[in-house]
Amino acid sequence: MKSDEASIQFITEKCQSSYRWLILLLGCLMMVGPYYCVDIAAALKSQIDDYFGNSNDYEVNFSLLYTLYAAPNVILPFFGGYTVDRFGVRMCLLLFVSLITLGQTIFSFGISIKSWPVMFVGRLVFGFGGESFTVANSALLADWFKGRELAFAFGINLSISKLGSVINNILSPALAQKFGIEFVLEIFCCSIPKV
Repeated sequence: MKSDEASIQFITEKCQSSYRWLILLLGCLMMVGPYYCVDIAAALKSQIDDYFGNSNDYEVNFSLLYTLYAAPNVILPFFGGYTVDRFGVRMCLLLFVSLITLGQTIFSFGISIKSWPVMFVGRLVFGFGGESFTVANSALLADWFKGRELAFAFGINLSISKLGSVINNILSPALAQKFGIEFVLEIFCCSIPKV
């Protein structure tokens, strides 16, 4: 009985702590990298086409990049949620960000060697961590925010995370034009958060 009361008191203290705003800021920033990387193929679509030599099956292969990311995420967030509940937010954030980082690294390597199959594997691995990472991040925020502040925290988190896509669409094509596609993929592979 005392442990239940202590747990409730700890949760209440977290939700009233001023540190929750720092957690919100870090949670938001943590999401910018994956949002940047998930849309990098779209931002560099014409540059990738030119880099690969304008092949006839480009559109099919390009579409498959997004299918391979999205397909696992029809089901995996359910299991990601279960995994977060079972093993905790910290461990799962580390697991999911590792999958995202590995997937983006494989994808970038696939572009550098001009290999669609390697790029496909990279996007699939990225997908294994992608949306489950969002579930874990939401669980982190739910630990620190309650009541009316919870929806506000989720809204701020989503808005700031989408900056990753906006920054990507503005910055990546310009950098690819100036420095080359390999530069953009190598430098921004590092933009994924390291938990």
